[in-house]
Order: sequence, then C-alpha cells, then structure tokens
Amino acid sequence: MPKSAEAEPPPEPKPMPRKPVVREPAATIPPAQVGRARALATYGMTHEQVADLYGVTVGEIARILKGPAQTNKNR
Repeated sequence: MPKSAEAEPPPEPKPMPRKPVVREPAATIPPAQVGRARALATYGMTHEQVADLYGVTVGEIARILKGPAQTNKNR
C-alpha cells in the first residue's frame, strides 16, 4: 500500500482548563472533631497541617489547643 493510504492515529484529546476552586477557611472545627484535631497536633502534626486538613485558620487550631479538654461528666 502506498504511504498516502495509511490511516493517521487519532489526535490526543486536550484537557479542558478548569477554574481553581477557592476554599474559604471554615469558621470552626465541628465539636465531634475537636478531640481528633487535638490528638493530631499532640502526636506530631504542625498547627498549619491540622488547619489545612480541616480547612480552618491556624488561629482556630491554637484556640482549640489552648482550651480545656472536654470531658464527659455523665459517666
């Protein structure tokens, strides 16, 4: 067969550009997650890492860590 009769491979699809999603930091961590956030910070994560994980500010993490630990007094 002549070279002109050969089929060309289909072109590669181009990825569609996406707009970046801007996530605003949440005001607070849900109360059910406060203990977990404390544990993560206690066992080696930095305040910045914990804040990034929960989508809150570093100041919010510092506020949680400064406050008294919640205890279940109904037991």
